[in-house]
Amino acid sequence: MITAIFFAIYFLIFLFLFYFLGRKIIPWLSPLQTSAIFIVKVILGCLYGYIFLHTYGGDDTWNFFHDSLPEKQKLFHHPLEFISDFLPRAAFAEAHSWTQGISFYLRNLEYWIMVKSLAIFNILTFDNYYADVVFFEFMTIWGPLLLLKLIDSYFPQKRNFIIIAIFFIPSIGFWLSGIRAEAMIFLAMAIILFHTRNYCDKKKWPSLIWIVLSFLGFVIFRVQYLAVFLPAYVCWLITLNTKRRTGRVYHWVYGLGILVFVLGLWISPGRNLASPMVLVQENFMALHGNTRLPLDSLKATVPGFVDVFPQAFANGFLRPWIGEARGTLQILSSLEIMAGWVLCLLLLIAPSKDRPLVLIHPLIQLFIYYGLTQILLIGFLVPFPGAIVRYKSIPELLLILSIGLSIDWTRLYNRKI
Repeated sequence: MITAIFFAIYFLIFLFLFYFLGRKIIPWLSPLQTSAIFIVKVILGCLYGYIFLHTYGGDDTWNFFHDSLPEKQKLFHHPLEFISDFLPRAAFAEAHSWTQGISFYLRNLEYWIMVKSLAIFNILTFDNYYADVVFFEFMTIWGPLLLLKLIDSYFPQKRNFIIIAIFFIPSIGFWLSGIRAEAMIFLAMAIILFHTRNYCDKKKWPSLIWIVLSFLGFVIFRVQYLAVFLPAYVCWLITLNTKRRTGRVYHWVYGLGILVFVLGLWISPGRNLASPMVLVQENFMALHGNTRLPLDSLKATVPGFVDVFPQAFANGFLRPWIGEARGTLQILSSLEIMAGWVLCLLLLIAPSKDRPLVLIHPLIQLFIYYGLTQILLIGFLVPFPGAIVRYKSIPELLLILSIGLSIDWTRLYNRKI
């Protein structure tokens, strides 16, 4: 009973704060929209924790929470030790080289940021996981909100679809609401995009600080995601600061990137851009999971990537098939994939009049190029459907936004009538 009371109190406090601050960021949001956004976000975050505890016996979100309990005591009794855990000495003491030390340090930073944040939350929530969810959602919800404001500034006539896509797609909202790294990555990415545009328009230095801090967060939580995001971001940055045609910029940058990647495979089979990918896939292959999709071992050669490409594409964009899905989350994942392809079909059936302008827009091009390359890379590296659907939640959202903004929804509605 006391637990429920604390949850309700913090929920109402943060709901009011989000309503007050959210309306300042986006004045046109109605009270109903603002409240629904936060309420749904918290519900999905709690549902994430409940499902993984009672169906799967817990995962990293519950490991973070359980590890945060002794960290709260450390904060009370040994505050200097609580802070010193962020220093790199333990990582480099364990490592055999500087590069390995940096890798270990980033891994430790991700862990400590999640665990120690929950430890601080626990002081106020009295070690209540679900009340911690309310704190976490309030901390990370600003990323999606800033992304909404950014996209709406380009396509204000389509804001209803943008709101639904960012906040109310159940499957994507589910994966981006759990106390996991994906929510932090989404926060960092959205801040980078919003403040990059803000700095290009207004040249205000606080935006540069936000950009640097967010890139730092990106490095800490998923440097692999950042490596895929950077080419699309550089293309977008070029189009923001020059009058060069968007399509040519993206085609040239990505064409050059593919050429360098392929030439590296031919010229230096031992050391090239593919070698880290092969190592990451080997690490995933060594793990054990309840369900594993077919995925052959990568080889750092052109034929090696060509041979695995069909499996990578299928695993990233098509699977699990509805007939092979096991468990509620896999079934939902399969239905989500089917819905995505239906969305592509609707784009052909009822394209909006401004579809060419939408699809060539610099920000939408970023969404498309980053989304496709990120999901394809996940397909090459990860054989587990549960991990794939979580890892691809952000790029999938960006692709849904790109496709949905190009559909004439009014025309479809009138057809239905």
